[in-house]
Order: sequence, then structure tokens, then C-alpha cells
Amino acid sequence: MITPRFEVSQDDEFVIIKVRISNTRFSAKAVEMIADDDKFIFSLAPYYLRLRFSGSIVDDERAKAEFVPKEESILIRMPKMNKGEVFLDLDLPAKLLARTENSERKLPLIEEVGETNNVESLAQEAQNFDWEVEQVEQQPARLVPQFFYGFNNQYSNMMEVSLSNGNDINELSNPDKMDPDERINERLIKENLKFDPEYYANEYLTQKYFPQDSNIKQILCWENPIRIQHKNRSETEFTTEEHERMMDLPRKSYLVDNVRPLYYTIVCLLYGYLYELRQNEGELTVESGWTVGKLVPQLSCLDSQLIQSNNKTETNMLRVVAITMARRSLCYPLVRNFEMVTTVWDDVYCTLRCGSRAVLKALLACRELFRFHDIYYIYCNIWLNDLCAWTMNNASDTVLRNLGHELRKTVAEIKKREIVFEKILADDSEELEFVNLTDIEELAEISYSESIAASS
Repeated sequence: MITPRFEVSQDDEFVIIKVRISNTRFSAKAVEMIADDDKFIFSLAPYYLRLRFSGSIVDDERAKAEFVPKEESILIRMPKMNKGEVFLDLDLPAKLLARTENSERKLPLIEEVGETNNVESLAQEAQNFDWEVEQVEQQPARLVPQFFYGFNNQYSNMMEVSLSNGNDINELSNPDKMDPDERINERLIKENLKFDPEYYANEYLTQKYFPQDSNIKQILCWENPIRIQHKNRSETEFTTEEHERMMDLPRKSYLVDNVRPLYYTIVCLLYGYLYELRQNEGELTVESGWTVGKLVPQLSCLDSQLIQSNNKTETNMLRVVAITMARRSLCYPLVRNFEMVTTVWDDVYCTLRCGSRAVLKALLACRELFRFHDIYYIYCNIWLNDLCAWTMNNASDTVLRNLGHELRKTVAEIKKREIVFEKILADDSEELEFVNLTDIEELAEISYSESIAASS
């Protein structure tokens, strides 16, 4: 059976469904329609459509269907059980198509098990949730090790083909055979190696003393449209193209072991995408997929844990996320500037505060950077397809908005001195030294002052 293209709207009394049946001979006798509480079924061979609404509909004498020849469509008007009720998300066709495991059990579209049983309880908890680092009991070693990654840690042995084709987003030496702590250790080592103090110092001095030679002020002043939306408290709207993208998402239920890593991954992806968007003042380039992939540790290092399981000093996972993304922002993109980091976090804040629809819109745009790439498509397969579907169907507005609020407070408390790298600073030394952004800026100021004095 073929799922037809369709559009859904509403008024106070009816849900109005336009089903397109191009290249099909219409026969009223062949049409079957069923209204069962929140479920609507349409059937006209070879088309079959099943939708689930947020409210209930009824099939009584008010129900009406008519064929519109010029539009090659059937216009159906199904009465609402409760007149005046507003049905939600009628402009999200993929969400209306989502399946439930058993309609009689009335399970949510996505059931989450574990520490948090469902989205409703997590949303209630979100009001006062402090996003602490979770304590995970160390599991006994397996006789045959298994290495999982990606959405809900449900993928394995999928990186080899991508690597053989030259995946330059990947930062791991052997991603299919590394446990979570090994991924973190290699990520931290690669960040320390990649960080260039001279690059950072040069950008710092150029911005401060030679602003005419730097476009950083212009980049920082660029106003992301999401800020305007947040300021005006306007609703997120989706384009026809975005609807088509949603229709391509997986239509399946997920048993999520722990939802927190999914929210942290959403934050990291939003940050990576919004960093690249601001870096190019609203434009995306052929290199945008690489930049976002490098910034996001869940992609480049398959690292959803972000902090070693034996780390007893850090208690706030949002702080871990913020520092991790700051470090990567000062290693990989073209623009490496701490003020840029804090500005992008404000963009992330505005997106989260606009709710799940705004988050989904950004994630869909981020997914497009990878979807048709010959090599980077793997990140859609292991992360973005599932995460977009999960966000559309089950991400909680309350949790996302609370997350934005808590994240903003956390970012505001992080100082330059806390962004630390291990580097070999002396040419004749092999010892690693800890260096932070404040140290680098102070050394840059001394060097600049000495050069001015020498030239005068």
C-alpha cells in the first residue's frame, strides 16, 4: 500500500484532511474511512493512510468527503468529539503518521524506561532538576567485548566503510573497537594536540588591537533569526521542504534506556550547527558538515558519555557539556574566539526556549548537511535520523525549556581560566604543561607590548 500525500487543518468543529490521489480512478464505493477515537483510517487502493490525532474524532452524520477533480484529491471533514478543542501538531505529518505498539494499551509513541519512566514524569522533574552527573555502576567485563555507540547506544560495527572512504570527521583510531572511556581519553588527547595557542593568541590580539583586520565583530553582531523568534514569542513554522524531510524520518517506536544523553546530544548538535551558522553569518557551505561533525563529540568521537565514569570531581553535566564544546570550538573551526563561544550559547538558549518545534527545525537543517554526503551519511544512520524522529515525537517542551534556562546559568559561570589544555610550551621540553585561555592572553599581551617597544 502507498501512503498518499496529505494536508491537515482544523476549525472549531472539524478536522479537515486533504488526501491527494493522483493517477487513480476515483470510485466513491471503493473509499473506506474509519474514525476510532484519536485514530483516522483512509483506504482507497493502492492508497492507505492512518493518522493519530491529539484529540478524538467521531464518524456521524456531519462527516463528509468529496472528490475535488482539479486538485486530484479527496477533501474529508471529520467532526471533533469536543467542539472547540484545538488539535496539536497538525502541521507535522510525520508525527501524525507515527505508529503505536498497541492502540488498546494506549502506550505513548515512544516509551522510555529506566530511571525516568516516561516523558511526563521527566517533564515534572525538569522544574527542579539539576542535571547532575549520573553515577553508573561499572559493568563486569564481557568475554566477548561489544562496543556500541550512536542513538541510545544501539549501533555497532558501522564505521568501517565510512573510514575506508576517508571519513575525516572521525577522530578515533579504531571507533568500532573502543569502549566509552577509551573514546573520551582519545578525544581529550586529540583536543590537546589540535589546540594551537598561537592561533588563539593571534585572534585575540587582532580583535583587540586591529579590529579593522578582523571580521569577528561583524560575526558577533549578526542576529540569528531564532533570537528574533524568541524575542517575539512567535510560533515555529515549517516549510513544505521541511515537511518532506520529516516524512523521510524513521517511523518506529524507541525503548530509550536513558533520555539524558539524548538531550545532551541535542544541545551539542544545536551548538555545532549554530556555531557554523554564525561563523558564516547565516550561510552554510560545502564544509559545514565537516565543521559541525568536528565540533560535536557524539559524532567525531562517538562520545555520548563526555565524562569518564571514574571522574569524581565534576557533578554538573551541563558544565561538562559547555566546557567540552568550548574546547572543541577553540580547536577546529576557522573562528576560534571565546566571545564567539558565549554568543553561540545564547543562540542555543533561544532555540531551546522556543521549544521542541524550534529544536526539530534546527536538527532537520543539521541533518541535511550529512544526508546526501558520500561519506558523512553514516552520522545520519547512527544518530541524526533517530534523534530527529525522537525529538519530533517525544522530546518534552518543558524539559527543553528548562534545559535552556539551566544551561544559560551554567555557561555564565564558566571563566576563561577554566578552559584548560595540556601542551608542550617549550621547544626543548617534552613535559606537558597545563595552559588556560587567561594565561595565553596574558602572554600574548606581554609579547605584543615587547614588540611595540622594540619597534619604537
